[in-house]
Amino acid sequence: MRAIFSVILLAVLTVGIAFAQQSGDAVVAEVNGIKIAVADVIAEMNRLTPEVQQQVIQDPNGKSELVNSIIQRKLLVTEAKTFQIDTISAVKALVDRAAEDIYVQVLINTIQQQNYQVTEEEVQIFYNENDSIFDLPTRYNIAQIVFPDKDIAEDILGKLRKEKMSWDDAAAKYTAAGDARTGEAGWLFETQIVPEALAEIKKLKDNEYTSVIDIQGVFYVVKLLASEPPRKQSFEESKERIAQFLSQNKAQSAVSDYQNKLQMQAKISIDNAVLNSINLGGTPTPTPQGQ
Repeated sequence: MRAIFSVILLAVLTVGIAFAQQSGDAVVAEVNGIKIAVADVIAEMNRLTPEVQQQVIQDPNGKSELVNSIIQRKLLVTEAKTFQIDTISAVKALVDRAAEDIYVQVLINTIQQQNYQVTEEEVQIFYNENDSIFDLPTRYNIAQIVFPDKDIAEDILGKLRKEKMSWDDAAAKYTAAGDARTGEAGWLFETQIVPEALAEIKKLKDNEYTSVIDIQGVFYVVKLLASEPPRKQSFEESKERIAQFLSQNKAQSAVSDYQNKLQMQAKISIDNAVLNSINLGGTPTPTPQGQ
């Protein structure tokens, strides 16, 4: 069990970053005798959002800036300790709560890792017992051209139907109108298409055009490239998604069961008078008497 905890803890502390065959203990820098290791740089990277991480990776000075941010924090922490900020009870309580969050997350990750596996038989049973979930509606592969006004749209549509203008030429000329864009929308289920357009698309055969469609003052001509009738998604198409869904449910249930077991076994008492006196915001709550 301890070995599993160690593995999970390592994963928590280094999410999304690989050590790339380097030692996490290797010293990158030193400030006033305090060593900054590779693991510290990795941890600093993990504090950033994915977007900022990408900026750091692309910046030639990104690693240096990470190290500098660690140096600045180390200096500030040292300074804070000279003022004995680390001895203030409120600060110590915040540190303890942060530690609690880490302990809980590592434990939860461990429980989930031990209980996420599902068998193909379980996946097959779910597929068989929930077959209606995998009914797929009609879908259409469409392209559209958007026009600034109805007269232009009607004129171009007439030329398209009489083959006096090619679709590509029209699409190249009328690339946008407002926020709408000309181009291929790709395969869309009928539930993903606005009703005004869907009604027109349903009338088409492959490579035919709709009438001009007015959607909130933007004018569209849609071309049907291909269509696919309603069908049931096969087990092979579905099994990976089902397995992921079942795995997540199993892991979450395991955590919930574990928490319930701990609560059932624990000796718990709650003072409702004190609880009701807590002011979480809004109307002030009177302090209980005689406590």
